Amino acid sequence: MDLRLAPETAYKNASQIARVSTEKWALDNFYCASCGAGLAQYPDNTPLYDFHSPECQEKFQLKASKRQFGSSVLDSEYSTALEGILKDAYPSLILLRYDATRWVVSDLELIHRACLTTSCLKRRKPLSATARRAGWEGCIISLSSVPALGRIGIVRNGNIRPKRAILEQWKQSNRLLETEPQARGWVADVLACVEKLYSTFTLENVYSFEKDLATKHPKNLHVRAKIRQQLQVLRDLGLVEFVSPGVYRRL
Repeated sequence: MDLRLAPETAYKNASQIARVSTEKWALDNFYCASCGAGLAQYPDNTPLYDFHSPECQEKFQLKASKRQFGSSVLDSEYSTALEGILKDAYPSLILLRYDATRWVVSDLELIHRACLTTSCLKRRKPLSATARRAGWEGCIISLSSVPALGRIGIVRNGNIRPKRAILEQWKQSNRLLETEPQARGWVADVLACVEKLYSTFTLENVYSFEKDLATKHPKNLHVRAKIRQQLQVLRDLGLVEFVSPGVYRRL
């Protein structure tokens, strides 16, 4: 993987240069984390999608920035993103941070689509009546809501992680796809709580996140029962195991 970018000189606008340069870099250097094959590009302005694997048809969206990604990232129209998530058609995200001085890729992270749930999607305020696209409602993706399992680091401060490790973590994240998209938010949210605990933990430990989960799922009035249910789902997915009554281990 060559981390050097080739600035596109056909454009004068800095954002256009960055967009075209990072897209070309992804085509030339990145790969599908599902099958390992190279990527193909969708036509410009294709909703949601930038790249796909010709081998397995896995889809990706590239988000590039010269700044460090924070706790959230801007996304497209809210209704389009929500429909994509609920139909299990939302792509995995490629988060690329580049050094605009040296024109190299500094950091690269992949967010597995199985962990991009309705809990991650946050509405933005609609555009005002005087705006050109009055009433248009965008959204952001809350990266802080994504379980660590689904955040696949590829390049960190210029250091490249082995491809085999990327493919293996992708396979582990794939387990969440065995759940229905409508129910995946709860599974991912409880998993994110479990990841904050020691590898061996108790049911009471997970109950400590009850208020946070209730805030994310205000329509559910039986949060503790839902937590117990999701721990069973995580067990069935092979992500946790039951050690003894009320005691669990993260796998």
